[in-house]
Amino acid sequence: MISPIFVIPADYTYYLFSHIYPKLGQEWTLTLSDELAQRKIHFNRFTPPSSDRQRYTLSAYLAARLAYRLAVWHEIAQWYGYRSVAGFSEGISAFSPEDLYSNLMGARLSLTLILNGDATNLEHYNQSMQRIIPSALDQLEAQPRQATQQWFDLIDGQWWNSQERVPDKFLVLKRDYHLADKRYPVLPFGETTPPHYLTLPDVYAGYSLKQLAEFQLWPTKQMANLPVPKTYWKEADFADLAEKARQIDQKTRPKTTKND
Repeated sequence: MISPIFVIPADYTYYLFSHIYPKLGQEWTLTLSDELAQRKIHFNRFTPPSSDRQRYTLSAYLAARLAYRLAVWHEIAQWYGYRSVAGFSEGISAFSPEDLYSNLMGARLSLTLILNGDATNLEHYNQSMQRIIPSALDQLEAQPRQATQQWFDLIDGQWWNSQERVPDKFLVLKRDYHLADKRYPVLPFGETTPPHYLTLPDVYAGYSLKQLAEFQLWPTKQMANLPVPKTYWKEADFADLAEKARQIDQKTRPKTTKND
């Protein structure tokens, strides 16, 4: 697998597609590893399209949609205390401004490979992803190392604090609590390059994707600061959890020397 942040939801898109396509239309539940809550995806029973091509495409769209929701939950879980490595807080990364845009791009890249027939098996998928990433970065007008460092210097004190060190949460000062899968990148003040809009479909061939499967977050014994739900958290609850995080960060975020 490849290391950039957008490849994690890309890999999840491929993984979910490989499970969804053979079972499309069946009722079943996929259980994933815990992230504070126990992560489950419940797939509803429905009559899938009669066309092989439409079944394939619907499976791919549903996989990309769910992979992005997994990425959204990861941001929420990080803020509420999830740690993939014991003793190392991940709060610094929660809702950082580039995360969900990059995650959405990863889901889109994987979706493109699947729809183009460039992910027939895991090896084929990995090879195809290696090829598509450079062209995607070119389209996004990725900048060379020196220009990137100059921007880091310009936004020091606005987006991040060079006086802090990992894992201090407020090394990152700028966060984006907007969760939707219709996104522009968050741009620094003064950036004039037109942003690239990314989105995922909500409907395909008359099927509302959100009605085909439900992402469920069930309580565990290790919820850290995550409130315990009455039954389980679902996608409809994500915005409230993110808004609570935003309000607390707004109160506790240190004042900076620029644009405060």
